[in-house]
Amino acid sequence: PAGSTDDTYLTTLKHWLRRIEEHPFDDDSDQQGKQRQHQKQFDFIFYQAGVDIHKDDRLGRLSISQEGISKRNHLVFDFANRMRAPLVICMGGGYPKDDWAPILTAHAGVYIEAHQYLSSFERDLT
Repeated sequence: PAGSTDDTYLTTLKHWLRRIEEHPFDDDSDQQGKQRQHQKQFDFIFYQAGVDIHKDDRLGRLSISQEGISKRNHLVFDFANRMRAPLVICMGGGYPKDDWAPILTAHAGVYIEAHQYLSSFERDLT
């Protein structure tokens, strides 16, 4: 809803990511007639990482903090990792009221955080 803050937004996102993850996209019956669920193998996940949800955005109607946007990013990164799917990240939305700094920081943060997230796996492999 309009005016939503971090808690409402992140709770809703977690709910829907979990629903996607748990959805039985491919059901087969085994010999005993029981249902087997297979995790869907996505070709890739397209992440439209808009920052028009930022509280300082002129057009967006949400009120998400920079910390909330960072948490959103990590939820999506973790989801793609659990789904074992490549993640395509595209910039989207973000319209300053007056000061460009918060919007540009939010845009840059998406890619900086993605790099840091991936780098943490490289450290684990060495």
